[in-house]
Amino acid sequence: MKLRIIEIQMKKRTEKPDFSGSLVIRLFSFLLGLGVVAVIFLIQGVNPLLLYLNIFRVAFFTRYGLAETLSRMIPLLLIGLGLAVTFRARIDNIGAEGQFLVGAIGATGIAFAFADLPSILLIPLMFAGGFAMGALWAIPVAIFRVKGEFKGSDVVLSFLMVFPAFFLIQYLVNGPWKDPEGWGFTQSPLFPVNAQIYQIPETRIHLTILLALALTFLVYYYLVRTKDGIPETKLGYEIDVVGKNPEAGEAVGINFLKIALVTMIISGGFAGLAGVGEAAGSILRLRPEISTGLGFTGIVVAWLGGLNPLGVLVSSVFFAGILAGGVEIQMAGLPVTVIDLFNGAILFFVLLAEFFMRYRIEWRMLK
Repeated sequence: MKLRIIEIQMKKRTEKPDFSGSLVIRLFSFLLGLGVVAVIFLIQGVNPLLLYLNIFRVAFFTRYGLAETLSRMIPLLLIGLGLAVTFRARIDNIGAEGQFLVGAIGATGIAFAFADLPSILLIPLMFAGGFAMGALWAIPVAIFRVKGEFKGSDVVLSFLMVFPAFFLIQYLVNGPWKDPEGWGFTQSPLFPVNAQIYQIPETRIHLTILLALALTFLVYYYLVRTKDGIPETKLGYEIDVVGKNPEAGEAVGINFLKIALVTMIISGGFAGLAGVGEAAGSILRLRPEISTGLGFTGIVVAWLGGLNPLGVLVSSVFFAGILAGGVEIQMAGLPVTVIDLFNGAILFFVLLAEFFMRYRIEWRMLK
């Protein structure tokens, strides 16, 4: 019996699918992710279709669930929006979680240090401080990405910088910012009233939602908007070129370090803004568990949204709905950590779809 050898080759596509084609591919990959999780539900004796319907019903068709969905959308939209910018430049910021945390730290420090300022001055100052802290936490990642000796330094460094941010919060809420009346909880005191972002009554929806929506359309208009497939702004064009081929960008005079710094400052700064919103608009104090993996969920939000701000807006609402409807998962007898399973499965298949939109696999039988 003669053995046949199969030669497999991976080739880069000369043309990516158009918008409608890529939308179909992402939708299909999303459904595959849901299908994988559904199999696990079946193994656990849970009807996946009924569970999905209940999550959707609670998240979007009950007053409490819809309010929770919109409140949880705010940080996911800001984080996913910033990550979409840096991912478009092919810089892998995996550390938005840390940038989110230091943004919350910056806002807390300003709230306590300038407690006598009126809200109209204090809250913008807190947002500025949170943006600056998140951006500062992200800048080393850009430098190492460009100047580092190995590819992937941005992934490693951005991820490692999450841990110092978390330990810094632990130190602050157990030390100088410890709530003396915390009843055993590890947290800071409540923010002064003039440092609290206005919430819609009987909900946790705070006015940071307006900032998030405004930034969504600004990023789209100034960085992503295209004409005949070409970004209409200079910075948007440079990010697009660098993202497709950094060497080609350098050859035509685009400074890769500049693009890396700009995109990482935007990405880290937006994550910092999300931290400000959660601390001053949602829980009204600083806690170590202020983020339950929002920075990592933002990665899935950005990719499922196709790295397009308008797509990120839609995907952030969807994932916020999963978080808001998570109570149904617990009522079905499953641990709430199944939400992480959702995120991981969908991210895997979305990234797989991105791969096949850029490359194709060919094989042939060798004699």
